[in-house]
Amino acid sequence: MAMRTLITGAAGFIGSHLVRRLLDRGDELHLLVRPETSLSRLEEVIDRVCLHRLQLGDEAALAACLADAAPHQVYHLAAETRRTAQADFAGVELTLREDLPNLIALLAALATLRHPPVAFVRAGSIAEYGTAPVPYREDQKEDPSTPYGAGLAAGTMYLRVLEGVLPFPAITARLALVFGAGQSEAFLIPALIRACLEGRPFHVTRPSDRRDLIHVDDAVDALLLLGESQPPGCNVINIATGMAPTMREVTEQVIDITGADPALVRFGNPALDTGASVLLASPDRARSLLNWSAATTLRKGLELTVAAMLRAPALT
Repeated sequence: MAMRTLITGAAGFIGSHLVRRLLDRGDELHLLVRPETSLSRLEEVIDRVCLHRLQLGDEAALAACLADAAPHQVYHLAAETRRTAQADFAGVELTLREDLPNLIALLAALATLRHPPVAFVRAGSIAEYGTAPVPYREDQKEDPSTPYGAGLAAGTMYLRVLEGVLPFPAITARLALVFGAGQSEAFLIPALIRACLEGRPFHVTRPSDRRDLIHVDDAVDALLLLGESQPPGCNVINIATGMAPTMREVTEQVIDITGADPALVRFGNPALDTGASVLLASPDRARSLLNWSAATTLRKGLELTVAAMLRAPALT
């Protein structure tokens, strides 16, 4: 069913994939992006959408945008996903200055609409669970270990607190580590693939780390389902595969798919890699409430990503 849809962070990796899927469905799309944001991921579809360049903290501009869009559903994907570890308070300050105020500003503005949206879907991350026991489940206590994870977890908690006053249902989709075509090569998988394709050396520093990796097509499938029908009484849901291969296993598959020389890739010493971390979430709730599960295997997702990167220039 075609709807008027508003997407924040629409020019990003996941957002650009969501845009295309919603256009295929026939939705009228309103994309909210920052004034300085590059639109390179949206070049071929930009004439099919209504673009709003503004800061979410600009109350007047946001009100005008929402009045024009009158959205039936909202996808809030606007949050920085690649942050380097900070030895000081920089990461915390960025979260407090941007991510949380932007979320609250958007919720407050939507709540004042004469006809509020019927669905609000926010992208979170399994990083919110941090060092909690795996596999992560939605009803367990979060234990974030980074400012990024703590900031997202705080946003999830604010949504819970506001549940009784918001005139629309809101849910946080805690996404596993998403990969696929169009992802910045600042991330491990596309950086590794590019190095293999170009025959350059690459160092996997933490080969024993295990990560729940989900292909972007599967993540978008789940987001679309949540926009169409949010499960009653559910404000958090994991969107994950329930599997967490090691980075060594992922790297070996990339080498095999690209045909790269294995000697080009150097691994950290597993014997010294005693601090290996695991990010792994249970998809049971999504399977039960949405009848959703990841359909793309890791191998197939990597093959699709390699094929896309053979056709596309590098992304930063």
